[in-house]
Amino acid sequence: MNAHSADTELILGIGSPFGDDQAGWAVIEALQALSLPDHIRLERLDRPGSRLIEYLGQYDRITLIDAVVTEDQPVGTWLPLSLDQLEQSQPASSHGLGLAQALALIQALGEWPPSLRIFGICIDPPGLEESLSPAVIKGARQLAETLFSEVD
Repeated sequence: MNAHSADTELILGIGSPFGDDQAGWAVIEALQALSLPDHIRLERLDRPGSRLIEYLGQYDRITLIDAVVTEDQPVGTWLPLSLDQLEQSQPASSHGLGLAQALALIQALGEWPPSLRIFGICIDPPGLEESLSPAVIKGARQLAETLFSEVD
């Protein structure tokens, strides 16, 4: 068993302080405004890279949310992703390991949690904006409501 009870679930919003790359954080903020049961833990991480291993080794059930750059869906659309899809949607990171690379490392090290879900919120390539676009705010709220509706 991991360090936390098997009943504890982690919902982890990943992002950076740059424009729509804050999408994962926006989902966490929306969930914080709801009445979640005590067994749900919410965290925001700023470009965690290999530090993600610390979190994945502590929980049996984890949901990761991050911004993804794609031209296949409109900005603000959220969707479940496999590791392969995540790798295709995230270019190599200039600030250490990106989420896809960190997850590939975790998988290679055998630290994969029993239950891991990944959601992406579609964004345009990040620029110098400081605030979230209305489309990403709307998508983050929709994903938060969907995750909240699944909580038991």
